[in-house]
Amino acid sequence: MLLAVDVGAGTQDILLYREDMEPEGLYKMIMPSQTVVIARRIRSATDHGKDVFLHGDTMGGGPLTAAVRRHIASGFRVYATADAALSMHDNLQRVRSMGVEITQDPPEGCVDIMTCDVDLTALRRAFSSFDVDLPEAIAVAVQDHGFSPERSNRATRFDILRAALKNGGRIGDFAHREPPEVLSRMRAVWRHLREHNINVLVMDTGPAAIFGALEDPECRTPALVINIGNGHTIGAIVDDGKIIAIFEHHTSAMTPEKLRSIMKRLCEGTLTHKEIFEDGGHGAHIEQVPDEVRSVLVTGPRRGVFVRSMKDPVQAAPWGDMMITGCVGLVRAWKALLG
Repeated sequence: MLLAVDVGAGTQDILLYREDMEPEGLYKMIMPSQTVVIARRIRSATDHGKDVFLHGDTMGGGPLTAAVRRHIASGFRVYATADAALSMHDNLQRVRSMGVEITQDPPEGCVDIMTCDVDLTALRRAFSSFDVDLPEAIAVAVQDHGFSPERSNRATRFDILRAALKNGGRIGDFAHREPPEVLSRMRAVWRHLREHNINVLVMDTGPAAIFGALEDPECRTPALVINIGNGHTIGAIVDDGKIIAIFEHHTSAMTPEKLRSIMKRLCEGTLTHKEIFEDGGHGAHIEQVPDEVRSVLVTGPRRGVFVRSMKDPVQAAPWGDMMITGCVGLVRAWKALLG
């Protein structure tokens, strides 16, 4: 058995994979991501007029960071350990400039909030309510921008994606049994689960969704796969099990017309990294393009806004459920690396 957890900006998508069950019958949950959960806890402390103390692992920021800013703006204090503070920015001086006080010893009376991308205790409690035990093998996807305290994390993140393509672009090039130090968010998840004697694999959410979408029965390769998430949109051309061209941008910057233009030029091989990066996105990289793209697959929670502008797209739903696309990619990565 394998527990696959795909951590997004809004939800964490959870799949318990068993080879002896039909895919459509596998146990799964779609729950708020930990950054959303922790943001709610901070907002509750704000509403009750309490200072907060954040401690634990480095994790995704987003809603957490916004809640911290609101809490401080409301006149209350935020204390955090260095690891927890890195969830808000890789440069701790930038975190201090927000008003966060970095310390191991906060004053009494603070609301104690644990930071982590994967709450193993909560997962075990949820599954045990249905008499289901969790396996000792977990694959987790998070979006990691790479540790870059002085450099644009958009540039660092795309350097990592580009290197994976140059290394071959297969699913194993995006997944890690032990992530390198630069992947600080993945490494925090890996370290946390290893402390609980879990057999761990981690990878990035974007490639996990790309490779997971290929399990849709209508996929024909070479394929253009677009994952339109709550925070980011990533597109890739996949051929012979390899990503051969890729771009990534922010979903908030997309319109149907803009995305259609980007897709067209990615398939033609004319899309440039400079164009995407200077527009505020992460970048683009093309190793090669095929003579023909045989199918266009679209997945992700925000896909409904865009599919109407596309010609004959496949709304990818691997194993019958669009929301577990990233989890399916994690299962594929596990099998690729561990058999």
